[in-house]
Amino acid sequence: MTTLLKNIPSLDIDRFVQNLMNAPNRHTITHRNQKMQFHICRLSEIDDASPLDKPHIYDFFTIYFVEAGSLAKINQLESLQLNAKEVFFSKPGEIKTWQKMKGLKGYLLSFTIDYLLMLINDKNIINSFDYLMPDSQRKFALDEANFAYYQNVFNELGKEYAEPKLQSTELIRFWIFVLLIKTNRLHQEQHQLVKPKKLTRSSDVICAKFLKLLDETFTDLAKGTIMKPPRIKEFAELLNVNPTYLGECVRKSSGKSAKSIINRKTLLLAKCQLLHTQNNISEIAYQLGFESPGYFIRFFKKFEELTPLEFRKSMSA
Repeated sequence: MTTLLKNIPSLDIDRFVQNLMNAPNRHTITHRNQKMQFHICRLSEIDDASPLDKPHIYDFFTIYFVEAGSLAKINQLESLQLNAKEVFFSKPGEIKTWQKMKGLKGYLLSFTIDYLLMLINDKNIINSFDYLMPDSQRKFALDEANFAYYQNVFNELGKEYAEPKLQSTELIRFWIFVLLIKTNRLHQEQHQLVKPKKLTRSSDVICAKFLKLLDETFTDLAKGTIMKPPRIKEFAELLNVNPTYLGECVRKSSGKSAKSIINRKTLLLAKCQLLHTQNNISEIAYQLGFESPGYFIRFFKKFEELTPLEFRKSMSA
């Protein structure tokens, strides 16, 4: 399947809501001249004929809370099935596509990081939530007690949004933090973690900053706003550290080399470009920073055992 795009388009909450519901939502607590930073709706309100069946890069967080029914999505090229009594979190910069819905009931919550920072002025706050880190599990099955807890929080959020009162905005931000913290505890319980990971070591702090910068860089690459990704040396300069020290911090904190993490990101974006854009192999190779298409082809085949063209053809068959 090939969507005839030059670059994968980004999506903010305003256009997300309009596309998803085929009309602007009647409830809002933002002024008309302000960009929407928060939205909540019931999953049953979503238009079945939503035009979000093509890939978009979301620039906001989303939380899906499913009470009944099911939802199929593609998130970062991975098929995702959400069922009753499950909750799922996605981050800005991820490439997503809607597929199909069946008897959906529950809530869909969307918010920007800036919206949260109005309550807690800490740009690294998201890094304290383990399940939002790369490679972490972000879909959770809820037992009866947790299901009732989440249901109550989402009902309160929906009520404050639909019928705003004094300090409703502040209360909504508070409830979002309740969800984030509660889910972090759930993540620890389900993965049998003794205690939450704290970014106390300098290596953890630097690694978290590197991963955040890496996400932002590859999001800009996918959008076409930058021409090629920085190299490790350039990442180190942006973080004001020595390249060797950056590599040591990343390995110590994540257990992986900085190069392997960059390679994984590069491969993911290459697949997205092959599937969702009309760009030829040479264009994709140069956009991803390869010196020649030949280097790109060898890189891709090393991980996928297929050439980029073979991969594109296999997915469109």
